[in-house]
Amino acid sequence: MSAEMHFIEKLENNSITYPDRTALIPVESTESSMTYAQLWEASGRVYGFLKQKGIGKEDVVMITVPRGNSSLVTLIGIWRAGAAAVMLDADYESERMAYIMQDSGCVLKIDAALFAGIMTCASREGYEETSSHDLAYLIYTSGTTGKPKGVMQEYGTLDMCVRMHYCGERSVIDGRFAMIAPLCYVVAMFLIPPLLYNAQSIAVIPMAIVKDPNRLPECIEEHALTTLFIVPSMLKRLKRIPRSLTKIIVGGEPAKRIFSDRVEIFCGYGQSESGFNITTFLIDREYDNTPVGRIGEQKAEICIMDDEGRVLPAGETGNLCYKAPYFRGYLGMDRLTEQVRLNGYIRSGDCGVIRPDGTICITGRTDEMIKIRGNRIEPAEVETVLQEILQVEWVAVRAILDQQHPCLCAYYEEEPKRSVEEAITLARRRLPSYMVPSCFMKIDQIPRDTNGKIAKKYLPVPDAGSERPPHPQTSHPQTSDSP
Repeated sequence: MSAEMHFIEKLENNSITYPDRTALIPVESTESSMTYAQLWEASGRVYGFLKQKGIGKEDVVMITVPRGNSSLVTLIGIWRAGAAAVMLDADYESERMAYIMQDSGCVLKIDAALFAGIMTCASREGYEETSSHDLAYLIYTSGTTGKPKGVMQEYGTLDMCVRMHYCGERSVIDGRFAMIAPLCYVVAMFLIPPLLYNAQSIAVIPMAIVKDPNRLPECIEEHALTTLFIVPSMLKRLKRIPRSLTKIIVGGEPAKRIFSDRVEIFCGYGQSESGFNITTFLIDREYDNTPVGRIGEQKAEICIMDDEGRVLPAGETGNLCYKAPYFRGYLGMDRLTEQVRLNGYIRSGDCGVIRPDGTICITGRTDEMIKIRGNRIEPAEVETVLQEILQVEWVAVRAILDQQHPCLCAYYEEEPKRSVEEAITLARRRLPSYMVPSCFMKIDQIPRDTNGKIAKKYLPVPDAGSERPPHPQTSHPQTSDSP
């Protein structure tokens, strides 16, 4: 499938071809349904306002209107003006918002009050012509300096989004879509262009409902929504899969032991730096480590490379790399931008492998690679083995210092079905001794970052003085004496 029209051109065409088709489904009682003709007309008011202000190409406009249809109207209006958007939640932390406003060089912030005023302005027809390399949006992600970093994506990325939401030749998003992702996350940018390009319907679910595992299925069924993107851990917390759903896309974190014989579930893989969904895999059974794609089915150019940029053959683990022609880089961070580029590809930061059957699997993060006594360890491999042995849903492994010597600590949330001694004995049958954790620790809650992803850096460090109790089955933390 190729996009015959650019995204904004096709959206205008949809407003003419399907004027009465529902574009935005109201979920809040304060909102109304919006057809494609109405979406085009309302976004034309934003476009006209920006044009009158002289705002256009390479200008950054911040969106802080409350989550809902007005967010998408504003976004489309900015793109029609040829400007660049940076989307933040209306209740975003004030200091972080101020930093992003300054860092992005934002020329205008559209909040609820300004949006209400803009909606009284005249609607402007048409749109500004853009180059595929004009700036379209910024996504701010966590930075190593303690400040968020701005990922710059160009207009060509919007068309890439349209082309990439396929598994082989099958579209994975269609019908009535339940948008539960925060609109300031890149996954929302993955989804909005292909949904509107293909004249589908979007329901932006309020976050209060998204966070309630009882209310979310009810809301999806009430509005007869058919497609959903959700992170795997959140899917498992749902009380039930909504009856109206026919397709689910999971992503954002590893998908383990997920499958349904009633609804199709796809595993998608993409990044802020790609700006589009890189690969997609139709989950045909439960996997300990669900593949994210299959060679020959993905439309993006991907490969597995070593640290020197050499392409590795199937079966060898290395850096998963992909081509992202419209990733401009990190704003004001040229050195970091160059570091992620490798022989025309982007380093994902993920360790990947292509299996003999052609499936593409993520085996961990390159920055989580651990070395114990000179041996290179992939935490994900140890975690998978311990999940099976302990019979728990989640295990995390990280390196700690034991009397100034590095060793592994395993963390879990549920009560395990086996004792630590049993787990150590069974693990030693499947793993080399240096890969068997010397400390096991039960925690009350899985730590997560501001994006809702599991954050290993917040895992507690066991007290060095209590790491090797004489009776590990009755103490926490519990330790083994790995040789």
